[in-house]
Amino acid sequence: MRAILPLTAALVPLVIAPGFLSYFDVTPKVVIILLGVGAALPWFSPRRELRWLYWLLSIQAVSLILSTAFSSRVELSVFGSTWRRFGLITQLALLFFTALAASDLASGRMRLYLRASMAAAIPISLYGIAQYFGWDAWIPKQAYHVGEGVWTIVRPPSTLGYVSYFANYLVFAVFLGIALHNMEERGWWKRAGLAATVLATFAIVLSGTRAAILAVLLGAAYLWFEFGFPIRKRAMAMAAGAITAIALFFFSPAGQMLRSRAHWYAEDPRGGARLLLWRDSLTLASRHCLAGIGPETFSSEFPHAQSVALSRAYPDFYHESAHNILLDALTAQGVIGLLALLGFTGLGLYAARAARKTEPALAGILTACLIAGSVTHQFTVFTAPTALYFYLTVAMLVSLVPASGPGGPPRTRGSAPLVLISLALVVFAIRLLVADRMLVHVRTNLEAGETIEAAKGYQRARNWGLTADLWYSRQMAAAAVKASDPVSALRAWQQALESGFRATKTSEDPYNAWYSLASLHARQNDFEPTERCLREAIASSPNWFKPHWMLAQVLQTKGRREEARAEAALATGLDGGKNPEVARTLARIMAKKE
Repeated sequence: MRAILPLTAALVPLVIAPGFLSYFDVTPKVVIILLGVGAALPWFSPRRELRWLYWLLSIQAVSLILSTAFSSRVELSVFGSTWRRFGLITQLALLFFTALAASDLASGRMRLYLRASMAAAIPISLYGIAQYFGWDAWIPKQAYHVGEGVWTIVRPPSTLGYVSYFANYLVFAVFLGIALHNMEERGWWKRAGLAATVLATFAIVLSGTRAAILAVLLGAAYLWFEFGFPIRKRAMAMAAGAITAIALFFFSPAGQMLRSRAHWYAEDPRGGARLLLWRDSLTLASRHCLAGIGPETFSSEFPHAQSVALSRAYPDFYHESAHNILLDALTAQGVIGLLALLGFTGLGLYAARAARKTEPALAGILTACLIAGSVTHQFTVFTAPTALYFYLTVAMLVSLVPASGPGGPPRTRGSAPLVLISLALVVFAIRLLVADRMLVHVRTNLEAGETIEAAKGYQRARNWGLTADLWYSRQMAAAAVKASDPVSALRAWQQALESGFRATKTSEDPYNAWYSLASLHARQNDFEPTERCLREAIASSPNWFKPHWMLAQVLQTKGRREEARAEAALATGLDGGKNPEVARTLARIMAKKE
């Protein structure tokens, strides 16, 4: 049973299931966490020397439960969003994993965890490198190639779903590889640690992720100053060789996409919308400072705090998170959640200081890992794999502290509460896995034009607890257009309308669902419900230009020219000149008025 936790740590970032699951880069990772924790939890053996970690985990758990209870979208906060499935259940499972891993690590099993982690890091890094050079057997290349012609860049996601999450994971892999290389005296595992570090570093460079590059440099600088490495000729020669190799690669034909990425850096030195996003996230947090808005509700609550300046600068940009773990904790859980997250970092640093006498090298390397991991996440939020490695790093540091008293109590095998929690996690994992697989069949039936079977399959997926109403509504609307007979078209259209309305209640971005439903009614020239849906979309996201723009056209059609002019003027202002057709709509309305 004790092999489950290291295996979980290895499999979570590694496993994807394209073609087998709809959310192929999210669902399998969450399922592995839930099953791994569920299998190990009944065997949990707490240790007295880890009590501060247990207290901190308990505070974080209470904060999550309270913020979920006061959430405006309780179901979403419990089960999580489709893009990362990081709701209450997943986060509690990660906290349990941290407690289990820390207790296991304290019994002297650090080497096994490092070996398991690096056994996964090597193929993950190699896959990302292969994606940069144009080889990918599972994921369509157009999903991570951006731009056209000479300015095309590639942002390899490897098995993590998106390039930033891939790079953030690699930051941990770089330093955990160094830790394994330091622990192993000789043999394949020592070389594996070095290989993982080199490959992860190279993959970070190829990803073009500035935050991860900065984090690795800061972590390396910490190691340099912490241990006072002497400047030797061999070290200088290796550093010069590495810099020369990177420079040659950068200016070679194979480095074209890196040069294009550097060009993008020059055009976007501020990192896109982040500065305005962070400012507006603080505004949102100030309105919910005690309990927060609830986990995974950022995309539905943030539009109410989004400023006109951010809307004009990025008028049609979807803000799914605060792109900062501290702001994410503050907005979702309030001050208590933020303090708990900072507490984990503080506890890790304190433990590293306490472990200097017994394990100075390992403590220093893991401290660099924690610092680098925290730095890179100042520009993105946690996903399940990256959060797991953040907490695992803290657990590793805490486990290095020598026990000041007697060991922990005997094992609490078969404890009834732990068994019940374990069963709940396993049941949720199975339901999520089965429902996601059903969505694949729904997609297959839709592509084949079998709308009746698709409708039955989607209903079964909903019964198993997984909804994708907005996606399903749009797919059914497209199927209605392609239907070969009027009866099939009518059935598909009815499915599109029904699921479109459900999406306004279930989607993590309700303003988008209302806008989509308005578009369906508009296609039927049914302007009364179209107007109602657009006004609901505006209420959900006041500074999004699209519903104002569409509403202006609806009002113009209904002969309400003054209202149409006002909405068109508002849409033009919020668009910030990014879409010329919006200004042309205002010009047409003004011309007809004259």
